[in-house]
Amino acid sequence: MKIEVELGPELFHFTTFANWCDTAAGKFHHAGVNGDRVLCLDTKGRICTKGKEFMRARDDDSFPVRVYAKLLD
Repeated sequence: MKIEVELGPELFHFTTFANWCDTAAGKFHHAGVNGDRVLCLDTKGRICTKGKEFMRARDDDSFPVRVYAKLLD
């Protein structure tokens, strides 16, 4: 099933799996957000919320993973 969503601005991205491992905490801190306030999407448009999904993106060459702000009411 595919759905369309409206994304907020791109806050940052992870270029590789190693980049995600090494810089995630700092990037989230610098942007002033946590995982509940963002949507992470790989290049295939799949949501990445946990390590297993970031590993999938690594394994099928779907980086960069871009991190967008969620639009909140």
